[in-house]
Amino acid sequence: MKELKELYSKGYKLVTNWQECSSKSIFFLNTLNLENFNKYQKLAIKKNCTHIIFNSSLTKYIKNKNTNYHSLNIEKDLFKLKKIFFVTKKLKIIFITGTNGKTSIAYGAHLLSFINNRSSCYIGTIGFYINGRKIKNLSNTTPSFMELASLLNDAANQKIKYAFIETSSIGYKEGRLGNLKYDLCYLTNLQSDHLDFHKNIKNYHQSKIDMINTHSKINSNILVQDKNIYKKISKFRYRIEFLEDFTKSQEINLIKKNYYSYLVKTKNRNYSINTMHYFMIQNFLSMLHIFFKLHKKFPEKVNTKIFPDGRSEIIYKKNNMIILVDYAHTKEAFENLLSNLPRDELHKIIIFGCGGNRDKSKRSKMAKVASKYTDIQIITDDNPRNENPSSIRKTLCQNSSNYIEIPSRQRAIERGVKLLKKKKGLLVIAGKGHENIQIYKNKIFKFNDRKVAKSYAKSL
Repeated sequence: MKELKELYSKGYKLVTNWQECSSKSIFFLNTLNLENFNKYQKLAIKKNCTHIIFNSSLTKYIKNKNTNYHSLNIEKDLFKLKKIFFVTKKLKIIFITGTNGKTSIAYGAHLLSFINNRSSCYIGTIGFYINGRKIKNLSNTTPSFMELASLLNDAANQKIKYAFIETSSIGYKEGRLGNLKYDLCYLTNLQSDHLDFHKNIKNYHQSKIDMINTHSKINSNILVQDKNIYKKISKFRYRIEFLEDFTKSQEINLIKKNYYSYLVKTKNRNYSINTMHYFMIQNFLSMLHIFFKLHKKFPEKVNTKIFPDGRSEIIYKKNNMIILVDYAHTKEAFENLLSNLPRDELHKIIIFGCGGNRDKSKRSKMAKVASKYTDIQIITDDNPRNENPSSIRKTLCQNSSNYIEIPSRQRAIERGVKLLKKKKGLLVIAGKGHENIQIYKNKIFKFNDRKVAKSYAKSL
């Protein structure tokens, strides 16, 4: 550690990504996989990096004599390392967690803070943002502990005051949150997800509860969107405040203006929000809840882009035809999205698939919900990963009421737009939202639902 302290005093920076390496960096290569260890150290060395921190269990594989290797017991020395290189004490830490809605709320709360002159950053599914500007993509919703510390350090160096962090149950179980403590935690809801990792819903819910208890400070604030989960969270250490109670105490009222617009009225201010999805209005109210708890007042400004791309995003609206792209990829998210669509003669078409190597039990449930609320279901591929795509589609088709199977997602969207032109009404493209790639085994292809749909919508 002494040598690392000396390097820090000389201006060396600790980095967790080989692409950020330089002659003045120390590469933190935290892997036990020998293939990855050899691959990434070579890439770092090509970037003129001469200092590499690695797991002591790989000592016998060190071969490059021109590189300075620093052997550490990662589990024992991780927090010491953070203390040397990263300072984040002045940041107010806000965790946003739950099954559905955490990306929308975390990103939106960050943006709401920034546009109302409170410097902020966001770390989560759609990347790392500082004051509304995207800095970089992230490989996981909750990054590794050292990468998370590095991002928060960058934010602190830019005098950021509030850090909004999406915290996943898997990230918590894998120790990615380290010893980080939150000032405020917002829990959206507890439904079903990640059962491929947690094995059952009880373990999944318990991991969320354990995370919130483990990472709280003394007098941390805990806010909750869904009051129906009260019994599950009654053993939290600190007082819980529910969204429903907040809206009542602040006399907040909702007025639905039309299919795709709501007016949110508070005592002093009105906010116009464009969305067809009532759950997104709940997410906006959650943003207000967080803002009010932090600042004791409502925001003066609300940006028209308060929601992230691909979250109930209307990308076409003309001549009685609407195209909506949404990230919904669980049974509950489908229910939230589709049950709130206009219940009239509006024709409804949905395009969706399911990811491979993930919870298989949700597939039939999603298809049944889609069938309940839509007239036509176009079954296509999502991210099959290492599973057989046709097998995934077969399960969805077997549980759909009026389906068309089109493996190619691009062709599925093309067909959906043609049907929309013929029948009018609403086309929902669900599952991938903001994502820019599609994964088939070890191949990754560029693909974006929003861009593809916009290109075909030109024919409408």
